[in-house]
Amino acid sequence: MKKILTGLLFSLINITCFSQTVKELEYEISYFKSGEEWGNKKNIAFNLLEIDSLNESAINYLVEVYGRNNQKDSISFLFDRLIKENSKSPQPYLIRARERNAHFAGLTYTQQINYLKEAYKLDSVNVEAIYSLGKLYYELFIKEFKSDKEKTNLDYYSANAIKYFSTLCNQNERYKETLKFPLIQLANYKGDLNEKKLYESYKIQSSYFPISAFLDLPSDWQTNYSVNVIDFVSDTEFKVSGVESALFHINWYASHLNALEEPVLSDTLPAKVFRFTWLRTFHKPIVIGLENSNDSIILYWKVCDGAGGYEPGKIIENKSKVLTIKEWTDFVSSINSINFWNLPTTQSGIVGTDGAQWILEGKELGKYHVVDRWSGGKIENVCLKLLELTDLKIKQDDIY
Repeated sequence: MKKILTGLLFSLINITCFSQTVKELEYEISYFKSGEEWGNKKNIAFNLLEIDSLNESAINYLVEVYGRNNQKDSISFLFDRLIKENSKSPQPYLIRARERNAHFAGLTYTQQINYLKEAYKLDSVNVEAIYSLGKLYYELFIKEFKSDKEKTNLDYYSANAIKYFSTLCNQNERYKETLKFPLIQLANYKGDLNEKKLYESYKIQSSYFPISAFLDLPSDWQTNYSVNVIDFVSDTEFKVSGVESALFHINWYASHLNALEEPVLSDTLPAKVFRFTWLRTFHKPIVIGLENSNDSIILYWKVCDGAGGYEPGKIIENKSKVLTIKEWTDFVSSINSINFWNLPTTQSGIVGTDGAQWILEGKELGKYHVVDRWSGGKIENVCLKLLELTDLKIKQDDIY
């Protein structure tokens, strides 16, 4: 009788766990109550894996718990089990090789590369496997140059980085936009001018902004092989400003501009345009555009119901009005007074966690420029002039 009751109790516990959705279980392991002991939710993570055998929230949680408790054998056992249960999937290998999990597991570069190559064998067009292999070999190239400068190693690492990055570019032209930068650098190392010209010819722009505008690299990055153009961190100030950082900001801003139903500003179109995108962390995203088409001046503004630092939401206000030529020329004078067209797109050393991003774009025929500042900076007064021209009512405390 006792065994029957024990069995029934176990069944009821399982039914209760499985009655929770994956999202509910993921939420449970994502936060900690006051006074709660960290790492005591391994049972929830395992329940998640029973429902979804490759649930990344559960795997990442378990890896961190084991890693912080110096239980690296448990991490190996976990992934051996995942690989066995998902023998035809590249995902266990990919998850195992990711930087965060590799850190907690204490994996070497060689181990990470070997796991990624296993994923690549299972799926030869897997973007994550190809990109990660290229990036790891590229990182090894940079590290080797900074330390021993052993030519045999430098040649080997650079050749493999080029191999995987080029494979990805050939597989999907969109990657030419970001990978051209490490490829140009690696071609310079090889002394291959033809390859360098090929990579320089990659003129893809897949989003609202040219990625080159958001890079903040040393002027000698093409021939200084100690500069990691993908994850560049300034030596003088803690600022990440390489390709991946630029891509993060562009994707963030693009998600809001897309939700606001804004076009890409192409310098091939004749109209003159200035556009201010205002992304305050906790307030509704706003875009304000000023257009001059053959001296016909239109000011428009749109507002979404989300928040600038989170999801954009949907458009809740979309209005416009006609302005005079004088209002246009007055604004252009304000633009010229701050030397807008020559301001750097990003500003080194001035960043914040919350606050707001102020993004001002200008476009004329054959000319385009974008300036991005945290909490306004040099473009604040100009952007506020655009705001004043609208019918929007913003409290002073909400301007930041």
